[in-house]
Amino acid sequence: MTSDHSQLHKLLEKIRTLLKRIWRAATTFSLTFLLSMNLVFIMALVCSLVAIFGIFGIRWNWIPADFWLNPSSWMIVAYVICIVIAISFVVSTRLLILKPIREMVDKMTQLASGDFSVRISGQRRIEPVEVREFAKAFNTAAEELSGTEILRKDFIHNFSHEFKTPIVSMNGFADLLLEENLPEEDRREYLTIIRDESRRLADLATNILTLSKIESQTILTEQTSFPLDEQIRQAILVTDRKWHNKKLGFSAELPEFQYYGNASLLSEVWINLLDNAAKFSPEEGDISVLLRTEESYVIISIVDHGPGMDLKTQAHIFDQFYQGDPSHAAEGNGLGLAMVQKIITLHHGEIIPDSAPGRGSCFTVRLPL
Repeated sequence: MTSDHSQLHKLLEKIRTLLKRIWRAATTFSLTFLLSMNLVFIMALVCSLVAIFGIFGIRWNWIPADFWLNPSSWMIVAYVICIVIAISFVVSTRLLILKPIREMVDKMTQLASGDFSVRISGQRRIEPVEVREFAKAFNTAAEELSGTEILRKDFIHNFSHEFKTPIVSMNGFADLLLEENLPEEDRREYLTIIRDESRRLADLATNILTLSKIESQTILTEQTSFPLDEQIRQAILVTDRKWHNKKLGFSAELPEFQYYGNASLLSEVWINLLDNAAKFSPEEGDISVLLRTEESYVIISIVDHGPGMDLKTQAHIFDQFYQGDPSHAAEGNGLGLAMVQKIITLHHGEIIPDSAPGRGSCFTVRLPL
């Protein structure tokens, strides 16, 4: 009894396994198989219609009952036409549908494996609209992923450089401080350099964390109404204290204005823009700030009289870690303007640079009211 039960159980397991395989095969039909089934169905339908027409044609004496014994020439032509149509349908289906889909699958596999240079060619003159739309969307996505990959590599390279430089500098001057009989003047100089480099490293880490936090935001939060003119005045005072050795002159036209937005983020905007203006201004140079309204925007312009920028530099100033001075002689790490642009974008505004070599720079911020 136990043996019979065990055999029955094994038989049921085999049947269940067989049914699973049949179901898996039934649900994983290839497109070729499905199109072939559709073709068979169409042919069966056509044959059925022809048979029905033949039956009624013979009954109503439209077709002789022994026509199949003496086929006329027009019937032979009809058969040949049907065969040509069937072959044409199979070939066109393969060329216009199956081949493009096979190419899509192959290209998508390459893209998924990390090859962002792959593109779907659009050289065919005749192909379905859906295939052309997919190729266009695929190529756009591949270009975006390729650009993102390039930015990622550039970010890693630039970050490594900016992070390593102050560490190497501090390490070198720390070794010098360990030397015996080091003059007090040199010791103070080396300690000052270590202090400045450590601050630079701290600023870099802070800016990266702030930029990372801002880039993760898609919705502007913590919005309040605050006096924009007073916020810009505070930013001018912070900048003036930082660059007091340059004896810069600040002129500002800041009428009272209440703005609704994220006050802490916008404060970063004014500090970064004013800091850049002061950084590149000559000794005893002038910086002007103007606040005005125009239609449904509040416009803030910050103008300096520094060396200015050419068009190539202006095209990259909002890229992370980009610095117009390739020698990196000026302070900074190339993150300030990238952060400024992101904050302004979150406020649905825009920032417009206007500069030329030898005539300074003007950054205009437009924020919607």
